[in-house]
Amino acid sequence: MIRSPAAENRPDVIVIGSGFGGSVCAARLAEAGHRVTLLERGPWRDTVPVRSLGIAHRTPFPRGRKLFTRALRSVGGNWLPSLRLNKLGLYELFFGDGTRIACSSAVGGGSHVYSASHVRPLVERYWEGHHPDISDALMAPYYDAVLARLGSVTPTADLGIPNTSAARFRDSPHLEAAKPPPDPRLGYLLPKDPANPQRIVDANGIERCEVDYNANDEGFLGAPGGGKTTLDIAYLAPALKCGLEVRDLCEVRAVIRQPYGAARYRVEYRDHHRGRKEHIEADHVILAAGTLNTLRILLHSRDRVAGLSGMPQLGHRYGTNGDYLGFWDYNDPAVDQTRGLPTTGGVRLKGDEGSPMIGGGGFPSVNSYPLPRRIRERIRRAAFIAGLGEDVMNGKVQMHGRRLEVSYRWSESPIFARTRAVFDEIGRRTGRRIYAPRTPITVHPTGGACLGRDVHSGVVGANGEVFDNPGLYVADAAALPRSPGGPPSITIAAWAEHIARQFGTKAEAPDQPPVRTPAAAPAGRSASP
Repeated sequence: MIRSPAAENRPDVIVIGSGFGGSVCAARLAEAGHRVTLLERGPWRDTVPVRSLGIAHRTPFPRGRKLFTRALRSVGGNWLPSLRLNKLGLYELFFGDGTRIACSSAVGGGSHVYSASHVRPLVERYWEGHHPDISDALMAPYYDAVLARLGSVTPTADLGIPNTSAARFRDSPHLEAAKPPPDPRLGYLLPKDPANPQRIVDANGIERCEVDYNANDEGFLGAPGGGKTTLDIAYLAPALKCGLEVRDLCEVRAVIRQPYGAARYRVEYRDHHRGRKEHIEADHVILAAGTLNTLRILLHSRDRVAGLSGMPQLGHRYGTNGDYLGFWDYNDPAVDQTRGLPTTGGVRLKGDEGSPMIGGGGFPSVNSYPLPRRIRERIRRAAFIAGLGEDVMNGKVQMHGRRLEVSYRWSESPIFARTRAVFDEIGRRTGRRIYAPRTPITVHPTGGACLGRDVHSGVVGANGEVFDNPGLYVADAAALPRSPGGPPSITIAAWAEHIARQFGTKAEAPDQPPVRTPAAAPAGRSASP
């Protein structure tokens, strides 16, 4: 656990969670002079950049035999009691009615485990019509700020990225590279010399390793070398110098409003370092624990411990961003799917202009899997494939006793039937089948605490504040009013940038650390996950 000596027991703002919502809010507010404490249920991960920060207590990503013991943190569901398997585990799995959810646990949140594709919403007029004070024009500068902070890279042929969809399917009679979305970006520290990747020190004094295209160690099992620009690198590390306090392995259970307390809110959590319950107070609390856990905290706080009030729309309009994940058993001996980046670009049926967004790439760190060699070789020739698109956000999340319940009617969203049809047709034309479960798995749950005009149409208003509970904010994908239709990371980050901007800059007091603006990431070479 890393604590700034300037931090006090009562911060100005408590941020819960360190994914794209939490890290952005915590860093921006700390840099603006606010005292900020960030609570994260996961550990600091053992990476080259984190080591260079001098953080002593680090947890490795699951590799080798630890793939079996450290891959899963917990498993739960509508009919399952929540079972924590390992507090240091990387993933949580939740089995709902009509939806399967996977989310990660670490300082830096999901930025450690996804494909590092930075794409603005693929649905037109994404921010329009939800609140009179929110619009596409208002939000555009926040997207620009995120991309600048992350140093995102525009993929071009001169970068020498191997094994892209455009190259692989150039002569295919069945498939072709999908048309890229507007202004696509990638979040990696790409090598200046692909044959000789180097270890560098960035403008903030953080050590990182350029991506090694032959190692493919930057995927959904983490990025130990720092080739992927994760949030702990881009946002949290510079903000630590501005007084940000990060408490890892602190799992929040409830947020309690205190009518007569010294501070407006008390946040109750379990400190897994000490194995005991703790609490902390502040006038402002920003929830960004990831959609599923943000909703769990809000529902538990309101329905189980009566710590919060109102929020009649809480739990409504849950969605999955149209995620449909599959395993493409490509099995071409001439193709090694693990070369290059974790995402190889979009693919579509040849001539199918209306194909949903289909992306994917090779499986990461295959040589570390504790499996027989012939199975590992088969996996090297396979691909992880995913369809995304705008779904109907018709799901509901609620508490049933002590258990969280999620229900979602995926069959009412046309995107799933369309994606499944494309998967089947790809398999038929190529002779290489895509295996996908009947019930879709999502890694991008959205909604449940949506932006709305008032308490009857949403949970939060234009500044991210919960209508019924002043000083309480939702900064992650739970607040998104629509599915972005593509990777949602920078949309969540832009929303968080917008929320943080509402707080403004706090005048420095003598006992506060000076406000510093961190240096930009190296131009043209680094980016975010």
